[in-house]
Amino acid sequence: MFSPPRPERVAIVHEWLVNHAGSEKVVEQLLQIYPQADLYAVVDFLGPGERGFLGGRVARTTFIQRLPGARRRFRHYLPLMPLAVEQHDLSGYDLIVSSSHAVAKGVLTGPDQLHVCYIHSPIRYAWDMQHQYLRESGMARGLKGAFARAMLHYMRLWDSRTAAGVDRFVANSAFIGRRVRKVYRREAGVVHPPVDVARFALRADKEDFYLTASRMVPYKRMPMIVEAFARMPQRRLVVIGDGPDMDKVRAAAGPNVTVLGFQDDATLIDHMQRARAFVFAAEEDFGITPVEAQACGTPVIAYGRGGSLETVRGRGDPARRTGVFFDAQTPEALIGAVEAFEALPVPIAPETCRRHAEDFAPERFRERFAAEVERAWAAFHGEPGATTVPVTAPEPVPRAISRPDPNLISMPDVPAPSPAAAAAAPASTPPAPTAPAEPDIVPAVLAAWQPRPDPMALPPQPAPAAAVVPAHPARPIGELLRTLRPLSDGDIAHILVVQRRMGLRFGEAAVALDLASQADVLRALSMQFNYPCALDLSRFGAGGLVVATDPHGAQAEAFRELRSRILAGPRVPLAVLSPDRGDGRTHVAANLAITFSQLGERTVLVDGNLRAPALHRVFGLKERASLSDLLNGRRPARPFDRSAELPGLFVMQVGAPPPNPLELLQQPLFAVLLRELQREFDRVIVDTPPARDSADARVIAATCGQAVLVGRNGRTDARAMNLLVERLRRTRADIAGVVLNAY
Repeated sequence: MFSPPRPERVAIVHEWLVNHAGSEKVVEQLLQIYPQADLYAVVDFLGPGERGFLGGRVARTTFIQRLPGARRRFRHYLPLMPLAVEQHDLSGYDLIVSSSHAVAKGVLTGPDQLHVCYIHSPIRYAWDMQHQYLRESGMARGLKGAFARAMLHYMRLWDSRTAAGVDRFVANSAFIGRRVRKVYRREAGVVHPPVDVARFALRADKEDFYLTASRMVPYKRMPMIVEAFARMPQRRLVVIGDGPDMDKVRAAAGPNVTVLGFQDDATLIDHMQRARAFVFAAEEDFGITPVEAQACGTPVIAYGRGGSLETVRGRGDPARRTGVFFDAQTPEALIGAVEAFEALPVPIAPETCRRHAEDFAPERFRERFAAEVERAWAAFHGEPGATTVPVTAPEPVPRAISRPDPNLISMPDVPAPSPAAAAAAPASTPPAPTAPAEPDIVPAVLAAWQPRPDPMALPPQPAPAAAVVPAHPARPIGELLRTLRPLSDGDIAHILVVQRRMGLRFGEAAVALDLASQADVLRALSMQFNYPCALDLSRFGAGGLVVATDPHGAQAEAFRELRSRILAGPRVPLAVLSPDRGDGRTHVAANLAITFSQLGERTVLVDGNLRAPALHRVFGLKERASLSDLLNGRRPARPFDRSAELPGLFVMQVGAPPPNPLELLQQPLFAVLLRELQREFDRVIVDTPPARDSADARVIAATCGQAVLVGRNGRTDARAMNLLVERLRRTRADIAGVVLNAY
């Protein structure tokens, strides 16, 4: 059995060592995992008596250590830190572990060195928090502000580039994992940081006061907490902490609010143990203080964003709850959460809080992080079957079908396990499904391309036998959500972590992490139980997609009736025609395609109007070349467009209108394209240009073999419709129906 040698030469890289705070506690645990490691930092200003957590080590530092004033103002040298950290020579190490919230991940490594980054956050003040940072620093305007913006722009470019030098990201929370994905387009494992829960003793008897404790900086929202309790005079609040917002806190405090200011650890722990609940209003990357409060057996009333969703169980099984969430950083929302906390039918047990907090103990961190590195090491050295994204997901139910099932998510190619291994593997932890791949019809179409057009209109191609698609059994909601949202393996892993920790359903956890909306969950349930679901398609154009937005209305019912009539006929491509502009032809084609996709059939809607394409506007799509490229023998960058709101529906656009549309439609390649689409999809529907303007629509109908005619009430001329019917009879296209449209 292949077993790569374990890393012997290990380097640990941190930004700056000036105190023993949250990120330094991570370094402390990393040194326990790898006691042989050498330590590197940009600066190290710890005193001799402060090095106990480092085992007495002195870090190897950069030239910034020796710059004037660096001991007190090292952060002022941030523009030089990218250059500085790149000067560390790590070429003699097998494994580099960086603990990064600014520049540590930017160390230079070679192709034979594994670089694992434990990321506390991408550089907050350079990315999504730039504007808040500039405002709070008084640099939103002026010359200093302009310099700061230019410097942060440079930092973003450098930060993006150096992400490529990291082989494996491990985030301190699912919240940061999503930020890593947004900023670096990389997936990250999740290992929560260590919390020293052993120094907090459980106390079950609580006193009648609430506690909040934090450094008083704007994003902590301490004045908001005090204002909320000032409006609840019957409830007592104790405030511990100091900082720039202290004056605002004192101004907002009422007689029921006691502001103690800065206190030592013993006093803080004593209040945590005695408090009825701990109040936390910040949106943190992780948030250690709520875990410490729970280690004392104290429930937490927390703002339901960021890391709190992973450290506090504020939803789900009442017996497993450790707190309550509020959904806005306002006094009104907090007051409502306090009232909800006091009205809980099942009081939160201190023992439950303690058990939950123990899951964040240092030994759990060491165990989980070491496992992440071992998986990354095995994958880096090519161990068969090794993976760096462990994900647990429900196994999809197999279906008997005569061709590849469009409703099942395709699985990645992995070595098949032996029967013994399969029997030993837990049934509840199969590999996670991946997103369905689009059909690749391009090679077959381009293989048939002829540069010389054929002037003869073609008869319809014989249709292959229709696949019988049985009603699909209930699929897991996680699998269905993945058809609605581009959820990566990392996203699924994060949802499962929160689902397990908070005792939620999969959909509830996805909503809590902002990876899905409540509408997505309702949509997935509608797919699971096969009922129509109204969607918010306000971002789309004025196409009137009534089947999706008003599924119980009369128009939607009329489209379903039309679908039933078509289902009774042959399964061949369907062209939608009308005599004139404004008859509602595109409206009918779009809604009819949606009805088939709602039935569970994978449907492609082709914009065959090469003269004035319109489907991209109806569906709110960015215009791109697809059909015109294929008919000219070119490979389009992306043959199909899809919408998360309309799963199962693919749209093929035209792109820029070609100068010779009729010639392109009459060449054999168009028939080959329809045949390949019919092979890959359950339904093929083609929108057409007005039949009165050109012969394009009749050629498309003849090639498809089936047509639906559309006329508009009070507008379409009966003679024009009769003429169109007569001309279609001369082709081999069957008329599946005529729609009198009042749209």
